[in-house]
Amino acid sequence: MGTLRECAVTALGLSTALQISRRGVLSAVWGLSIFGWGLNLALAQEATQIRIQLDQQALNTVPGDERAGLEVTEDTSPEAQALKKRSPPGKAIPIIYLIVGILSIPSVWAAVQEMLRRHEYGGVVIDTRTTPANIHHDPSVQADLVLVIRADGSAETVRSTLATENFLKSVLVPHEQ
Repeated sequence: MGTLRECAVTALGLSTALQISRRGVLSAVWGLSIFGWGLNLALAQEATQIRIQLDQQALNTVPGDERAGLEVTEDTSPEAQALKKRSPPGKAIPIIYLIVGILSIPSVWAAVQEMLRRHEYGGVVIDTRTTPANIHHDPSVQADLVLVIRADGSAETVRSTLATENFLKSVLVPHEQ
């Protein structure tokens, strides 16, 4: 006679090749759970196509995994040169970047929050008349304001303390009607 385990395997007709250890099952269940949780988290975050003009500090708020899918170039436009001139004396001249691509709403919000901290560049403009939406600093806008220009041309100004991630989502994510 054999061990109890051998008897059970024989009684159930299972070959030893098909035996699965408890540790193997637990590992598989944990792996699938973690994979599913991560997938749900990634799918739960809405994303939008954007074009943002920002400095290195604001660019640093974009997670590396999202940054990998973006087109990131140094912005040498006259607008970028004007922003550089507004940098406080004694600080290094900033590099202004232009990023284009798809970003999650939380990442866009983090970048906009950092842009709002940079008072020397003025306020933040979110222009949704173009595709992708264009987000940039504007020295003619008060530093603690977000100016939203909607697709229909209407404009709305929001104080930075009242702007939220949900507000940004309502501006950038098209609503199905």
